[in-house]
Amino acid sequence: MPRLMLRLTTDCNSGCHHCTVADVPADQTRAPREALAELVQARKQGSDELVFMRGEPTLRPDLPALAKAARKVGYRLIQIQTNGRRLCYAPYLDKLLAAGVDYFEVSLFGATAATNDAVSVEQGAFEQTLAGLRLLAERGVQSGGRVGTLVTFAVLRANLHELTAAAELVAELGLSRLQYNFTRPVRVDGAWRREVLARLDEAGPPLRAAMARARELGLWVSTEAVPLCQLDPADRGAAEQARDFAEVRVVDFHQRHESFAQHHRVARPLGPRCPECAVVDRCPTTWRAYQELFGTDELRPLAEPDADVPS
Repeated sequence: MPRLMLRLTTDCNSGCHHCTVADVPADQTRAPREALAELVQARKQGSDELVFMRGEPTLRPDLPALAKAARKVGYRLIQIQTNGRRLCYAPYLDKLLAAGVDYFEVSLFGATAATNDAVSVEQGAFEQTLAGLRLLAERGVQSGGRVGTLVTFAVLRANLHELTAAAELVAELGLSRLQYNFTRPVRVDGAWRREVLARLDEAGPPLRAAMARARELGLWVSTEAVPLCQLDPADRGAAEQARDFAEVRVVDFHQRHESFAQHHRVARPLGPRCPECAVVDRCPTTWRAYQELFGTDELRPLAEPDADVPS
């Protein structure tokens, strides 16, 4: 059934320079009645999964009430995308759980306080997020696995040296799901924030090593916006594919998509040589903005589905 992805706010309690909400019109907040109307309408049209997108939905006082309303009208899964900082407060986390939130996608920007807090531009953010993740691990066990957590790790120039350590940290916390996200370039006030971005060829070797380590640790590990030619054969099946977006309805402040599949290929086009690739039909490629900024030489066709990473 279609998944509704609904943005409630662009507000956030962190100040990441790479923030992919930075190019959404600023200071946007969806009124509670409007948010309720959107989730009710989507449910009537068949959606039974709901994701409250970034900014930081936990800053919304009405988040538990909206989750409770969503559960009441029949959503079977309610997920929030969050930096996890407010989840360090057990009474607040338990309030969300009681309201019906059962899946948490938590962003991490480093495996150490120094790196994470430099990226988030908030001293103490790392310890708050880790405390929240520890509580989520505990609640997951207590619920018999009904409370799920995915840790997403933004792949940036500043944290490439900690990709493997991130996998080890997730395992140490007692969590099992990790996704490495290759960050979308954003343009703010007419200027691209290039300085925070890693290049694909720069990120590829540490990313492949990190994913191999994650598999050794028994983690379920995946990627977002990483071309398959940058992944080892063992990890290519864990990359998201265009079909994953076919039943995703997006309600943002500046755009709406009844099915995200077509926009997905607009946002991540094939490079000139991609049609030669043996896995072109299932490759997520990477961001259009990245290709426009840096070219497509890093997108190298694979001669066979299980071919090694081309040089």
